[in-house]
Amino acid sequence: MLKVGCAGFPVGQDRYWRSLAFVEAQTGERMPRPQTLADWRAGAPSEAEFAVLAYRFITHGPQDRGFPAAGRALTPSRRALCGGFRESLEAHEAWLSTRAAMEALGARVAVFETPESFQPGPDRLRDMYRFFKALARGRWSLVWSPRGAGWDANLVDRICADLGLIRAFDPLRERAPARGTFLYLRPRGPRSGVLTEDNMSTVRDASAGRPAYVALSHRAAFTDAERLSGLPGAGRRGRAGAR
Repeated sequence: MLKVGCAGFPVGQDRYWRSLAFVEAQTGERMPRPQTLADWRAGAPSEAEFAVLAYRFITHGPQDRGFPAAGRALTPSRRALCGGFRESLEAHEAWLSTRAAMEALGARVAVFETPESFQPGPDRLRDMYRFFKALARGRWSLVWSPRGAGWDANLVDRICADLGLIRAFDPLRERAPARGTFLYLRPRGPRSGVLTEDNMSTVRDASAGRPAYVALSHRAAFTDAERLSGLPGAGRRGRAGAR
């Protein structure tokens, strides 16, 4: 079962929910107010699913693209404690905000997207391991989406196995993880235009019969999500396997 959706709402929510039943809520760069989150949940069908982007004070520093706008209000000393899974009040409060958003939306999946500046190294891995091992995750599934060329897929898979994470991957450029209760696909589509039929088949086939979420984010994401939902194996109803 493919659960197909977009990163955010590229069209009005009424139209969106008529075609799709999954969305990756864009809560990483700007955390919506509680009432906005409640409105999103109230406006969605009962079978709709949300994934939540972890608030980027956890993963992004002030030098990174996508650092939360709210970070401008922090003092320089506090901004220096953001990102990289550092052991800090900023990271702790960001997780509490992420968790509150998940509860408001009924989400079962949180996606931690690390920037290109977050590359392998003993200090980085120490902080990442400490963060996730201390995290009270409850019933939620946690997805890690590393960016940048420095991450070898085998290393990422080993870290995910150690920490109980799901590796997000781009099926147009990467192989699927061998392990995990479900797959989380984040294909990078073209800057303009739509995915080709071969691209669509590759995305569909990447799940190899395993439960999977697909979050599209390119300009034609909604059009392609509708197309992908009409392919054999794609569907609107039923959970993709998060627990």
